[in-house]
Parts: sequence; C-alpha cells; structure tokens
Amino acid sequence: MFKKGFTLVELLAIIVILAIIALIATPIVKDSIANSKNQALKETINSIERAAYNYGYQNDIGYDTNYKKLTLDELISKGFLKGDIINPVTNEKMNGCVLYRWNETNNQYEFKYNEECPKYPESLINVLLEQYSESNTTGLVKDATNENLYYYTGTNEEVANNFLWYGGHQWRVLEFDASAKILTLVTQQPLTAIQPASAVWETQSAYESSYINTWLNDYFYNSLDSSIQATIQDSTFNIGIYTDVDEITTQRKVGLLDVDQYKRAGDANSFLDIKDAFWLGNRNSSSRVCYVHNEGYLSNLSLAFADGVRAVIKISDITITSGDGTLASNYQVGNKATNTNNVQVGEYINVPYNGSDSACGSDNVCIFRVVSKNNSSIKVVLNGLLPTKSKWADYANDNITTSDKIYTNVLNGFIANIDSKYITTGTFGVGMYASEDSYVVPQSTTISASVGSPTIGEMFTCNDIDLGITKKFVDANTIENPTVSYDYWTMNRYDSVGVRRVNDSGPLNTVTPSYSGGVRAVIYLKSGASAITFTGGEGTAQSPYTLQ
Repeated sequence: MFKKGFTLVELLAIIVILAIIALIATPIVKDSIANSKNQALKETINSIERAAYNYGYQNDIGYDTNYKKLTLDELISKGFLKGDIINPVTNEKMNGCVLYRWNETNNQYEFKYNEECPKYPESLINVLLEQYSESNTTGLVKDATNENLYYYTGTNEEVANNFLWYGGHQWRVLEFDASAKILTLVTQQPLTAIQPASAVWETQSAYESSYINTWLNDYFYNSLDSSIQATIQDSTFNIGIYTDVDEITTQRKVGLLDVDQYKRAGDANSFLDIKDAFWLGNRNSSSRVCYVHNEGYLSNLSLAFADGVRAVIKISDITITSGDGTLASNYQVGNKATNTNNVQVGEYINVPYNGSDSACGSDNVCIFRVVSKNNSSIKVVLNGLLPTKSKWADYANDNITTSDKIYTNVLNGFIANIDSKYITTGTFGVGMYASEDSYVVPQSTTISASVGSPTIGEMFTCNDIDLGITKKFVDANTIENPTVSYDYWTMNRYDSVGVRRVNDSGPLNTVTPSYSGGVRAVIYLKSGASAITFTGGEGTAQSPYTLQ
C-alpha cells in the first residue's frame, strides 16, 4: 500500500510556519552578526589605543593636558601597529588617529581613537608645511643650501598666515627646520623701547653685558611661563658688524634679528617691516647700532636713542589647537588661565568700567594687558589710550606725583570708575631716564598709587598699540580710543625740563610737561589670596579674559 502524502493545505501551512520562523530568526541572526562585528570593532579600537599607549610609554610623551594626536599611519610606520587595520564592520581600511593627553583629574593618560582625525591638534610645523610649494618665490620657501630649512619672505599680503599666539605674545614664524623640529620666532609687536647699551658692542662679552641683552634674557625671559621657557632652545645669534653679521656670535635664549635675516625676509615692505622703529643685533660702527627705521629701511643710530625691542627665540615644535595663522586668528596652543593667579604676562583682560564718559567704548569694558605679576597682584596696562589728552605737570624739575596734572586731569577720574573689588595699590617707577641710561634706572624712585602710566623698561612701554590712525601691526578693533593721540606719556622725566613719551614712529622722545599728550592708564588687579576668577575668554586681544 502507498503511504498517504501531505495535502496541499498541509504543505501551505508548513510553508507559512517556516516563513514565520525565518522572519523571527533572520533579525536575530543579523543582530548577532552585527553585534559580533561591533564587538570586533571595539576590540580593534582598543588595540589601536593600546598601540598608542605603548608608543607614549616608550617615547615619554610628557604631561601635556592639551590633546595631541597620532595617526594610524604614524603608528604603523613606527612599528606599533602591524600593517593596515581593517574595519570588521565595513571591511575597509581604517584611518583616523588617536587623540591623547594627560588627565589631571584622573591622574592618568587618556587615549581616544577618532575616526575623522580632525585638523587640530596638530604639529605647527606640519601645518606650516601645507603652505609650501616648489614653485613658491614668496611666502614659504625652501633654503637653497639646506633642504630641511624653510623660511618666509615677502610682503604681509604674501606672508599672511604665519601668526602665532604663544605665551602671551603674538609672534611671526621666521623659519623652521623640518628635520630638527625647531621653529624661529620674532614678536610681531615691539615689547618695550629702551637705549641698547652704554657702549657699542665690538666683542661677545660687550654685547652680553648690554642693556638690551639683559632686558631680553633677564626681564623678558623670566616673565614667560615656565611651560614656555621649557620649549625655548639655546641659540646662536649673530651680533657682528652689519657687513659680516656672524663676525661675533653669542649663545642665548633670546636675541635680536640680524641684518641678514631682515634682508632675507624682503627688507622694507616685507612682513617684518612693521612701520615702527626697532633695534637689530648688529653694530654699524664703533659709535652706532643698526636699526630698522619706521619707514622700513635699514639705518643706524647712536646709543642715546631709545627704539623698540622685538624678541627672537627658537622653540621646539609645538602642538596647536586652533587658528588659521592670520592676524585676526593666530595659531594657538589652547592653554587658558582660570584666574589672575595663573594668567600669563602679555595676556588680555576685560575690566568693567562704571563711568558715563565712554572711556572704553559703548560697552563700558576696558581691555588691559598684563605687564608683570607678583604674589598679591598683577600689573596691567590699558590696551589703548584714554579719551582725554592731558598735560604731564606744570614743570619737569621733579618726579611725577599724584597731585600733578596727568593725575588730577585724567587718571584720578578714570580709576574712580573701576570697582574697588578688582583693584589694589601698586608701585610705579618714576625715576629719571637720561641719555644712555639702563632700563632699570627709572625704578630707582617709586610712588605708591592705585593708577599710573607706563614706566620705561617694563613690558609694553612702547608703540605696541600702534599709535596713530593707520594700524600696521595690530587689530585696530582691539585698541581703546586708537585715534586720540599719536603719542602717550610715561612716568619718567628725561631731565629738568623734558619728559619721556612714546610716539607713533616707535622711539621714546622728549617734550615739555606742558604739552598735551595721550594718557595710557596702568592699574594693579588683585591676585594671590584675593585672586579674581575668569568667567570666559581666551586671553587674546580678540577674546580677552572676563573678570567675575
């Protein structure tokens, strides 16, 4: 007998049941496969981060709290990953990078894989190299005798993206060695205006005992944060005669531009020509020192003149976190202060102003810049001028006092409109600064006051705010009352009839105290045990810190 088979209805029922089972099982299988792939991806990412950790362990990556990055290609080339890494989900080659930093809160390193690998953080040299092309004749070019050395040449239009905000100062990158990973920087602005020496240097030791070298390697260098000092290299500076600049050299942390560097950049109208007078490191003769005239051409002066000082340093390559290298958006490293205790010299702070005279614009906020620090206060200078000119005093036969014209006409009224919770009393150097004096002489006599003007020899006692109507090397939007005056008073006399002032072409000169000049306020903000917290800002001219 034949066994009876399935009927059509039964077959259809079985098919329906199998279809239902398939519908239920397929997502489960797919999810299981996807979960397995995702788990494999997590394990792959963990292996990548372990490779970065091993790299850091073997290469002493330091304790930087800013994120740095390692690309997968770098880890492969250095032998910490073996060949291309395949994404188990997409079956494609993985790229991206590992971002890493020291986490102070957890007291350990962080390593995070990032698939997109953002432009920043990145080595500054790597970013600058993107500007190079073999066809370049201006901008970033390669040295003809050293294939690792790149330098900038050309006008500000041709060299517009080598601005760096670093350690409280705005720098221009002069050159860099791509192999040694060393950058040479010069401050964009003059930092002070002083007489360079008691006698022209014709030997190494004579230069090293000069006022200008002492200011750079004592006053300026010691004003920098220790984290910045750690990146500065001992460097050779050419201080010989202008026709043979390396006739004499010196090993210093900080130095000056030499004549050849200025010429190589393009001379007058180049990116180094700030239309402001500043000293170079070379002598012209036994009685005169080379300098750049405010119109940009090379010239020379006797030691009785007090011109601008621009610092030159060499630093090891740094990691930048933002910016496009322009005047308005400098490359930055991302370090920010939280209060007046840890602010850096050179950084900018917004201070509220309560007056109705618009002394600091319609926003009633005054931009100040940090001059110096001590255990209880920070000295700050207005980044610009007050809206009212003033006489200095009736006579110059004595040092300035708080009863003289500049105080009674302007300064006393200004300080009365700043909340006392922010300010404290400080010391102002009012000594005389005569011909060929050292920059420390003005500190020989002092007064105690809540407000004053710049003292010669300190930071930013120069044309760093670019006095005048046409702004040449700063962002005019950051300057308070930029067109009020072409000069401003210092606290210091020249002799019994004249007072020192800073003028728009850069140097210090002398006028009678009855002259009506610009006023640049200097105050002391509380710090130390009375530190003021910052509620925002980055400390730059475009984004000053905001006081709580």
